[in-house]
Amino acid sequence: MSAPQVSVLIVSYNVKQFLDQTILSIRRSDFSGNIETVVVDNNSFDGTPEFIRDQYPDIKLITNDENRGFGKAVNQAAAAARGDYLLILNPDTVLQENTIHTLQRYLDRNPHVGLAGPKILNADGTLQAACKRSFPTLKVAAPKILGLNKIFPRARWANKYNLSYLDPDTTHAVDAVSGSCMFLSTALYQSLGGFDERFFMFGEDLDICYRVRQNGLQVVYLAETQIIHYQGESVKTAPFDSINAFYNAMVLFADKHFSAGYGVLVRVVIRLGIGVRKLLALLGSRRSQMISIALDAMAVAAAFLLAIPLKFPDYEPLVVSRGLIPGIYIFFWIIVAGLFQLYSRYLLSYSRAILAALTGFLAAVAFTYFFKQYAFSRLVILVASLLIAFLLPGWRILINFLIARGWFRPVNNKHSLLFARRALIIGTDNEGRRIANRLRQRFDTGLELVGFSDSRGESVDSLPLPFVGSLTDIRAVITKNKINELIFSSGRLTNKKILDVMEETRDLNLTYRMVPREQDILLGKAAVEEIGEFSFINVEYSVFRRFHQLSKRLFDLTASLVIMVLTSPLLVIYSLTGKMRSEQFWGPDGSQFRGRIIDSDNRFVGKLPLLWQVLRGRMSLVGAALTPGDEPNPQLIYSPGITGLHYLRKIQYSPDERRLLEHYYVQHQTFTLDLEILLKSFVGN
Repeated sequence: MSAPQVSVLIVSYNVKQFLDQTILSIRRSDFSGNIETVVVDNNSFDGTPEFIRDQYPDIKLITNDENRGFGKAVNQAAAAARGDYLLILNPDTVLQENTIHTLQRYLDRNPHVGLAGPKILNADGTLQAACKRSFPTLKVAAPKILGLNKIFPRARWANKYNLSYLDPDTTHAVDAVSGSCMFLSTALYQSLGGFDERFFMFGEDLDICYRVRQNGLQVVYLAETQIIHYQGESVKTAPFDSINAFYNAMVLFADKHFSAGYGVLVRVVIRLGIGVRKLLALLGSRRSQMISIALDAMAVAAAFLLAIPLKFPDYEPLVVSRGLIPGIYIFFWIIVAGLFQLYSRYLLSYSRAILAALTGFLAAVAFTYFFKQYAFSRLVILVASLLIAFLLPGWRILINFLIARGWFRPVNNKHSLLFARRALIIGTDNEGRRIANRLRQRFDTGLELVGFSDSRGESVDSLPLPFVGSLTDIRAVITKNKINELIFSSGRLTNKKILDVMEETRDLNLTYRMVPREQDILLGKAAVEEIGEFSFINVEYSVFRRFHQLSKRLFDLTASLVIMVLTSPLLVIYSLTGKMRSEQFWGPDGSQFRGRIIDSDNRFVGKLPLLWQVLRGRMSLVGAALTPGDEPNPQLIYSPGITGLHYLRKIQYSPDERRLLEHYYVQHQTFTLDLEILLKSFVGN
């Protein structure tokens, strides 16, 4: 085999799934010459070395017994490389098919260019600012460090660091390009002595670009090709402060390349920037919690301000207590909400907010019993509590809705069944169908699958979901079907086509996901989500815990009785008109029971008489799929329900798929899940 023309150098640290996608994109390259790939693993603990040895035995793998940093690891890879050119590539990137060829051809045709980097897109299709930069002189770096570039986004003086005023679709000579994708000749790399290993992470790309410029060669941002970069994946598990690492690298760069006096000024500004950015980072990390507390406090205050005039038009309690009313009640509800983890794990849980509102009411009643001076009006407390029970979950429901529609970024909160993001699978090949079959069995992804889109529409009759339109009309398809998320099948589409779709739709506020070949994970911005089948070995079923059984039964009794009373006139009418009929159904453990149903096109109305079976304990409001007695025994492990997970999506499940859903439900059943399923069933559909 002839010697490789291009050596791809990759440094990996705990990004196995992303690395796999990067390697696949390299292998789909249209470069006609030979390519070798060298991976240096910096002591990952996610099984990366074993994965590479098993899946890609032809790759040169170097394993370190500690994290040696990016620059030192790249130098290790370069020492083992045999190519005429080096492509230094991050492990969380996806190359367009023509990227390697375009970079190599450009350097061959432009001998005055020493180093080039492509256009780089973020996971949401926007331009990654770091792909073209200026050197961090005091005049250039100060606006960025102090955040002035965000305050004045259009000002040229404030945006020189990332050259954001340049046309991103035009090739430019720049000071530096991103170290996530750099292309240069091996000879030049060796003559420069490689990366300066004093830069552990960050800054080594600026440094080598500076030295290329010192050698009289240009550094070029090449807009003719583009890649995706899932920025920051390796940093997530890095055992150091990435903010400190970045700014320390800037200090090192200033000390190395600027005069002593100038370097002191730069260090002062950088140290100031570190303090400011750390403070902003701390506030940013707690921002969601602080906003939630403030909104809840405003909700409680508003409830009392609306309720007090019902008894005291002049707001006497507020005046006499000097603000302790409603202040003391705001304190109660905030504390209770905190106990329900509404400011930590369940930030946007509207079902927990309902429980917190009701518990807060009980706490307020108990408080006024012991402290008579605050028991100014039972009517006011009751009305205010009802308003709080509406407002606390109300704003959370609104935010969940806006997140599902792409107006806000998701927070660290469990996926919502009620406000799932509408997703479109791009690619109707076998891989796309496999992805669809995996996802439609999962209710913990926060996705509602709408259908397929592809550049070709053949064999769409056998798809597990509808074919909703061609890629040539992708914007219209997205708008018509209110799509929030695109999931790309890497089997059908080229990386260039994926990137083209992202660029074409980047103004539509979408989330983009990719599924590596034959894997059960979704890759997206700052996320790797498992979408494989469930495992049921040694799993404890939540629904059979005594507390869950009791709370579920109480809820079934209360809710079904209320609904039956409210709908009793309708049930009488249907009974008198002869539209009710009796039918046999399967229960758990092979048992059967007889229930009455209504001949109606409305699925909910048709099941109303079965609420009597809920009262008797033969069914539940939320449970397994209801199966007629003349069909094969579904072998239910739990009671059938008026509604359930099987009811949330307008697709037909096979018996095996229904069994999977039943297992999932009994593992995860809680009052919260039941409430979300009911809301989704009766409101969402």
